[in-house]
Amino acid sequence: MREKRKGTDMRILRILSIALIVCAGSVNGFSQPEKYGQEITTKEITEIKNILAAPQDYAGKTVKIVGNIDTECGSGCWFLLKVSNGDLTIYVDIGRSGFAIPQYKGKTIMVEGAVVIKETGPIIQGTGVQIK
Repeated sequence: MREKRKGTDMRILRILSIALIVCAGSVNGFSQPEKYGQEITTKEITEIKNILAAPQDYAGKTVKIVGNIDTECGSGCWFLLKVSNGDLTIYVDIGRSGFAIPQYKGKTIMVEGAVVIKETGPIIQGTGVQIK
């Protein structure tokens, strides 16, 4: 009888250990990032400074950029993405792709989209966003 109880106790201990690992993983940042729009499939990150320096080289191309949200519209359909270690920003429009994001000012995000040249300079027509 004791051995049967010992086996049951060990199974309960294993289940509790697995639950603890899963909970600790999500608390320590192992949870899935928040994603909006289409899946990001571009492998290489393009530096925002490179797009701003030579927009004609990127016109119409799909890029993946990373930065911090500096300014965001109230409905979450556009934002200015700022280089993490500088003052450069690029306008990202996601509203035309049919989605918006919650207010994430200051958060680090990844964006995939096409570079479009406007009168004011290059922008990103975002198709996918991932919050880090």
